[in-house]
Amino acid sequence: MRISLSLVVWTLALGIAALDTDHGAGVWRDSDAGHVAKMRIQESEHTLDIHSPTDNRQASFDKALKVLQQYQSSLKSHNMPGRYESQLKTYRDISSFFPKVAREYVQGAARVFSSVFGLTDRTAARYASHRRNSQPKGVKQAIQTVRKLAEQGHEESLFALAEIEMYGKYGSALELDLAFEHYQQLADISGNATAQYMLGLFYAVGLGSTEQQNGMSLLYTTLSAIQGYIPAEATLAFKYLSGIGVPVSCNKALSYYQSVARKAIQYYNSGPVMGRHMPDYRARLSDDNGGAYGVRTGPYSLHKVVNRKSFDELLLYHQQNALKGDIKASMTLVDLFYHGHRFAPRNFALALKYLRQVNTHLFTQQGELRKGLVQSEVNAAAQAAGMYGIMCLRGEGQPVDTAAALKWLKIGAKMGHGISYNALGVMYQAGIEVPPNRDRAIELFKLAAER
Repeated sequence: MRISLSLVVWTLALGIAALDTDHGAGVWRDSDAGHVAKMRIQESEHTLDIHSPTDNRQASFDKALKVLQQYQSSLKSHNMPGRYESQLKTYRDISSFFPKVAREYVQGAARVFSSVFGLTDRTAARYASHRRNSQPKGVKQAIQTVRKLAEQGHEESLFALAEIEMYGKYGSALELDLAFEHYQQLADISGNATAQYMLGLFYAVGLGSTEQQNGMSLLYTTLSAIQGYIPAEATLAFKYLSGIGVPVSCNKALSYYQSVARKAIQYYNSGPVMGRHMPDYRARLSDDNGGAYGVRTGPYSLHKVVNRKSFDELLLYHQQNALKGDIKASMTLVDLFYHGHRFAPRNFALALKYLRQVNTHLFTQQGELRKGLVQSEVNAAAQAAGMYGIMCLRGEGQPVDTAAALKWLKIGAKMGHGISYNALGVMYQAGIEVPPNRDRAIELFKLAAER
């Protein structure tokens, strides 16, 4: 029971990690690899000198990291190859032929059989070998460079190597015990908050060959939280709220939750006008089968199960229709690329491209609606005007242009677009391109709320 509760704690904390701004941690992280770019690693261009003086170790690490990031961005999918995935589903597939009351016993028997004959170990070994063999030579060399720099005590290399071993990055196999060793080494050298937090995770759930120790988990998580690391604070809050390895203390839980909430709000408000976008939904394995609770129960199972292939086909269909001037298809693509999707990361440049196509089709150069539009096109025009105004105001996909923002938001508001009312209210409240007017802002906010 303690293990399952600990897993809940760490799952929640890792979910909040999207808000982490490396406050007080001094942590290296990958840049956003969401936009898929097809790049070929030219091995001859990445010969790295790791025997350079201390001052040049950072340059060697940066070169290696660039190679790895290029390779990461070229990968469209990180899913397990089908033949290995089917082997790992053996327990579930076998038990599905039996009545519910007998399934648990059948699954247990299948595990014992696989364990006795080493099927599970062989499957894992084959999969690990497949991942290693699929790596380009330049990527292998880059990882080897990071490994050798880590052996010399280079902190960023230690962290990068631990992350590679922990999550199987860049086509590498999972090596939890090695990840633990490198997190431990980094924590001992520098007191790195993320490394301490990960050690707490290892001890909390007994990852790899690490023995579960709630005391050690609490120690490392607390050390990380003292440095202001958000996931560690969220974990301690839940621990004290639920009494997991500690006495129940609502006051301590409240204190940690308040700290997390303050940092989350501060991070949200530190972005452009109207705040940052909220973190994306984190896809789960269950989403591939319609969600944990079935179709129509989650963000990616609203209508039916959608896999990558069917999504790509649907995307191509909308893109072709948009080229033909289909307004509905264009607005679908605007919404898709503006908000992002599991299979299509947020891309403001593409959203802006389709949005401009819509505006050109529906509006004159003076910003007037073209004549002869049907009601559905008028509705799309109001949405397009408002979205374009907001993107001008926030500088999304283009430099900030408050004058254009005011123009297009007024057009959207005139057509009854609720989001345009809200954005105009923000401009009057903050005095952006207009004199500050609190009463006018409140009036606009009320109109937005009514819609």
